[in-house]
Amino acid sequence: MLIVGEKLNSSIKRVAEAIEARDVATIQDLARRQAEAGADYLDANAAIRVNEELDDLAWLIETIQAATDTPLCIDSPNPAAIARGLELVQASGRPARPLINSITAEPGRLHGILPLAAQHHCPVVALTSDEQGIPTTVEDRLRIAGRIVAEAEKCGVPREDLYFDPLVLPVSTDVRNAVLFMDALAAIKAEYPGVKTISGLSNVSYGLPKRKLINRAFLVMAMHAGMDAAILDPLDTDLMALLRAGEMLLGHDEFCMNYLMAYRAGKLGATS
Repeated sequence: MLIVGEKLNSSIKRVAEAIEARDVATIQDLARRQAEAGADYLDANAAIRVNEELDDLAWLIETIQAATDTPLCIDSPNPAAIARGLELVQASGRPARPLINSITAEPGRLHGILPLAAQHHCPVVALTSDEQGIPTTVEDRLRIAGRIVAEAEKCGVPREDLYFDPLVLPVSTDVRNAVLFMDALAAIKAEYPGVKTISGLSNVSYGLPKRKLINRAFLVMAMHAGMDAAILDPLDTDLMALLRAGEMLLGHDEFCMNYLMAYRAGKLGATS
């Protein structure tokens, strides 16, 4: 499973303060620790200060790239910020393609960001929402995915570069929301072979106690449903231990090598 480290997001108070203060040490420490914990991408989000986003994102990207070679996930709803981030990564000469986070079926984001993915040959996270918001049915999420696939084909973005997020809603508001997510994920993968799927974890547990417990259970269920990538906290050792065990039990870890490597490196947490 592809892991996107979520810790460098300006919605987190400590990160927002570090970006505003240009605190290099805090940002680079979070970047290094996530990379060492197994993140394949590092999410870079500086959208909290809307009027300063472009400058903040440029500083954030340059600061992260000075600390680690781990590829970036450039996270913004703003096409101008995505374009600026892609230019900076390209100028750095890094061989790995950044991940764009994200597009929706809303015309402004779809037509503003998807051509950037085509131009820079980057994978992109696609949220199954549109100008009406997040649908409440599998059928409507599948319909939105179809609109995005069609537009991607027009732009020259291959299906394998689309990471669909079916957008899980809190189970505290409807106990079937996690099941709806799994069903939508499976339907998208069946209807559009070649596309990939991704999700964050924290929304499913909103409003409930012991949220990490719920998030961990949700991750393993989503893996079984076929999810290809997750935006998560790689510094949560118990979560990462479950991920490695889940990959192995689902037959995605040849000879159990990743699990055994994590064990030998002391990365399987306190679980016995």
